[in-house]
Amino acid sequence: MEASESNKKEDNQIEKEQEKYKLNRTWSFWENYESKTRQEKDYTKLLKEIFSFGDLISFWQFWNKYPGSETKNIFYNGDCIKYFFKEKYRIIAMNLFIKGIKPEWEDKKNKGGKVLILEYVINQELTQFLNLVSESWTKLLCYLIGETLPHSEYINGVRFVDKTKFGKAKSIIFKFEIWVNSSMDEKDIDELNQFLSNEFGCPSIEIRDIS
Repeated sequence: MEASESNKKEDNQIEKEQEKYKLNRTWSFWENYESKTRQEKDYTKLLKEIFSFGDLISFWQFWNKYPGSETKNIFYNGDCIKYFFKEKYRIIAMNLFIKGIKPEWEDKKNKGGKVLILEYVINQELTQFLNLVSESWTKLLCYLIGETLPHSEYINGVRFVDKTKFGKAKSIIFKFEIWVNSSMDEKDIDELNQFLSNEFGCPSIEIRDIS
């Protein structure tokens, strides 16, 4: 009985702390996969929602345990490609989106919006870059859930993509993507563009329509 009362008090304290650090919106973290053989035809298996949260405490509990908080743990690290699960999937993207919105162009809440793309092509010092980009990715997530990105009310989510290609034309490319909805006007996009360029060291940001 005493143990039960103690557990209730602890649960109540956790709930109070979570309420204290409640976020304006609820968020979902997703992973995109690529099969080792590239023979997977069921594309629903290549996108998975792995965690949702609505308060800052829950986010940090997740992020401090999640291997992907260190980029080199899941993306190409200069030595090897990492594969996960019995299906031998490679994780090619991490995504944080408003709960209820998938990180897909086909989601109706993304339709008509735009994607701001920060591309980093790495020719040397990959290890140093991976350390820096891990910090930048965490900072971008904090800006997003803290609603401190310019005109954050129009932002549906962000992605971190490993676009590294292998073979004769090998290239090491990583991308940050910021997805905004159709309500965001050109002036607001320009302000967000400038902020991202200054904060994340990418002088040229590509903007694509989500059609």
